[in-house]
Amino acid sequence: MLIASVILLSIWEIYWTAKACWKAAQAKEGYWFIFMLAFNLLGIPEIYYLHFRKDKDALENMKNLGQVLDTAY
Repeated sequence: MLIASVILLSIWEIYWTAKACWKAAQAKEGYWFIFMLAFNLLGIPEIYYLHFRKDKDALENMKNLGQVLDTAY
């Protein structure tokens, strides 16, 4: 049972770390990338980063849409 729990937590951590590090690398956010690689905290910072990043991308997309609409008229 203990081995299964360790394996499950390891898979959980690897998944969230890989996903968040990929997003951080694409966004050229080196501090987040290094932080997530250095600290293994069961995916909590990674999930926070992905949620924060999603909101930031959505806000940026809304600004871009506004600029497109302004230039169209």
